[in-house]
Amino acid sequence: MRCGLLDARSVHALLLTCLVGCGDSRETAVHPVAGKLTVGGRPAANAMIAFHPLDRAGLPTALSVASTGSDGAYRLTTYTAGDGAPAGEYAVTVVWPDDSQPHDECEDVVMHDRFKGRYADPARSPWRVAVGPGANEVPLRADAPAGR
Repeated sequence: MRCGLLDARSVHALLLTCLVGCGDSRETAVHPVAGKLTVGGRPAANAMIAFHPLDRAGLPTALSVASTGSDGAYRLTTYTAGDGAPAGEYAVTVVWPDDSQPHDECEDVVMHDRFKGRYADPARSPWRVAVGPGANEVPLRADAPAGR
């Protein structure tokens, strides 16, 4: 397989397609989840967010994921765009690709993460959130990456 260069938007689309498209066919009820990612008090555009269930029993195999807009806002997707996430407790991960660097599709996305993987591992993520019935507002505040 030949590896080519991808821009950050292509990496986002590829990751979201893989994460959302790899679920099972049973649809669990989902609830709207939205928020804004800020880094050092400023909105973080084009970051990838994933909610990892802390208890997978009875939940779909697909992750609930989102990509932030230019204002740092996001809406989680599990089955269809912006539908939300099943009720439960989650660890939240964030990868914020550096758009100034070319991306090779054969490289790990975290290699170009502005956070250097600090928020990429669900086991080490500082964010634990609960999703319940009704609308869920989940703001995420991150420290500015070193050297920025």
